[in-house]
Amino acid sequence: MKPKQYEQFIQCQPKLYRFAYSLVKHVGDAEDIFQDTLVKIWELKEEWDNWTNFEAYAMRMIRNNFLNFEKRKKSRFYVGLEDVVEVPEPNEIEQGITTDDLQYKFKLLTRKLPEVQQNILFLREIEELEYKEIAEILDLTDAQVKMYLFRARQYLKSKVHGKR
Repeated sequence: MKPKQYEQFIQCQPKLYRFAYSLVKHVGDAEDIFQDTLVKIWELKEEWDNWTNFEAYAMRMIRNNFLNFEKRKKSRFYVGLEDVVEVPEPNEIEQGITTDDLQYKFKLLTRKLPEVQQNILFLREIEELEYKEIAEILDLTDAQVKMYLFRARQYLKSKVHGKR
């Protein structure tokens, strides 16, 4: 293993955890997915030379572990807090101007998006990844990423401006 590769392994960890958290929205589950992925990446350290984009490959592993986690969760009849607590519609929430209120409303709106659009929005707007990297992580084409991002933004824009 080369020092550069080890440095990449260390530097991408915060981004990997944030991505895992954005997928599951639960600290404990995100930590489990993150740790499982780090172990798998480390076990593949002899292959790191063959990876053209270390970070994208690692983020794809996070996504795959998340999908496996979801399958296991469904097979165990898992009931999460979001399944028990009813989340109010954005228009039912009193109008507030605090940052916390705005963040909460934004989270409610983004939860209504299809999962692929949520992931793309997170990777583009929060992680500031390029379209090509997002496409590689999510196994999509650049055109699909742009289309999904456009649709997500249009949906959010329509909700913010009151169009339904």
